[in-house]
Amino acid sequence: MKNLFIITCILFLSCTAFGQQIKSKNVELDDLIALLASSGYELFSYDISEMLNERYDITFIQKEFEAGNEIASSNLTMMPNKRLLTDIPESFRQEFIDAGRIIDPKTQAISHIEKITFGFSPFNDSTKFIQISESNRPIMGRSLKLRGLTTKDSDKMFFYYHTRPFKLNVFKEDEFIPLILFGSGLVR
Repeated sequence: MKNLFIITCILFLSCTAFGQQIKSKNVELDDLIALLASSGYELFSYDISEMLNERYDITFIQKEFEAGNEIASSNLTMMPNKRLLTDIPESFRQEFIDAGRIIDPKTQAISHIEKITFGFSPFNDSTKFIQISESNRPIMGRSLKLRGLTTKDSDKMFFYYHTRPFKLNVFKEDEFIPLILFGSGLVR
């Protein structure tokens, strides 16, 4: 352990010996994002505040495809974009009113969601973890089993996955809107 410290000091001293200065700098958010991305962490955030004019039940669906064909589909979670006073038992409603917890008197909304975030993090060499959060509050987490691929030259399994957001189109009620591609592929 002492050798490492001595080498670090010598390295540092040799950097300043030529009249150049190395100054400490505060870490910025972009630095953290780049570090996390290089370690397999990715975040995607979506502003849904324009959907607050109505009440919607939002269902997050995971669809799996292989060779261009859908092979599986499952609901990850469902949530309303806003909660109304009528969503809670009638016996507690007056307490919400008295406590001033109604954020929109016209619609009787007691809470709403303005932002949804999807986080992908490495779990192990063949699994990733996805977490969905609304307005910085986690609401769902699930492991995604990665499908390994082989090349024509090797039987070794490769788990190379790539994420990217879809180009968002106009929101249409009762229509599936893809948000994120999480997929893999190798040239054979």
